[in-house]
Amino acid sequence: MSVPRTLRGDEPVREDKYPPKGYVRHSAESETIEVLADTWTYLIIREAFFGARRFAEFQRKLAIPRATLSNRLVHLEKNKILRRVGKTGEHKQYRLTERGIDVYPITLGMMWFGDKWMCEGTPPLALFHKTCRSWFSAKVVWRETGQPVDAKKIFIRIPKDYWIPRPKKTIRQRRATWSGDVQGRRPCSAERMLSVVGDRWTFLVLQELFHGNHRFDEFIHNLEIAPGILSGRLSNLHRAGFIEKSDERGGYHLTQMGLDSYGPMILMKVWGERWVVRENQRNFDCVDPEGRVVNPVAVCSSCGGLLNAHDVSYVCNYTPPT
Repeated sequence: MSVPRTLRGDEPVREDKYPPKGYVRHSAESETIEVLADTWTYLIIREAFFGARRFAEFQRKLAIPRATLSNRLVHLEKNKILRRVGKTGEHKQYRLTERGIDVYPITLGMMWFGDKWMCEGTPPLALFHKTCRSWFSAKVVWRETGQPVDAKKIFIRIPKDYWIPRPKKTIRQRRATWSGDVQGRRPCSAERMLSVVGDRWTFLVLQELFHGNHRFDEFIHNLEIAPGILSGRLSNLHRAGFIEKSDERGGYHLTQMGLDSYGPMILMKVWGERWVVRENQRNFDCVDPEGRVVNPVAVCSSCGGLLNAHDVSYVCNYTPPT
């Protein structure tokens, strides 16, 4: 997935594969995951798209503990995903900001992935595109070419300031073994995807696979992750079907299911570059086999038009929570 720059023996060395000593990759996706991908955080954003506005609505529809909800709402306000509105003496309402509304393409990408790989039977939602008046499913394509996003057919070009100094402190997270369970009261395809990749370490391991790393020691070197934590995350990804272990090829490799997760993940890069990453800090470019810089977008499968939250309606294929 990266344009070869130098040679080590007879094999090309990818410039995005190994960080220099004391540095880590500058990842708009991982910075996005810090903001969005805690499962409860995502579910609150989802309910806001469904029309929830007040604290009691979020709590009732999600069956979420009050303290957890309060904590996540503070987090979403701090990160300017939601804003509180209302006059003094009235119940405050939470509204999606422009930054929050811009999460919608990521949601559609995760929904497409969950419908394809993690949903049995009829998908939970049927989507209707008001612009072309057609039922549709989202597609993640390259804006410049209209071609589907395919991790196997894209190269990565990094700028000189791509690598950043390794933070002195690493955020620690504990995660139980993946079970495929969901937390909300809706059968949600996007949440099923997040039940696997929606924690920091799992996401970073998956990201390393997309940057061409396959071996246990490469993950340890690049991430400085504890071996026990790494083993657990690899086991979860394997059980969920994202990766397979191959003695013949060596190490861990993405299955077709894992490769398909590239679409929603690369949409996280777009959101992170626009809303999260530090000023003047460039991220990598995606380059197609013809040498063109390309950018991912979510489009309607019927008309090919760009999708946004205002132009999409839906029908629930289940009884929604009251």
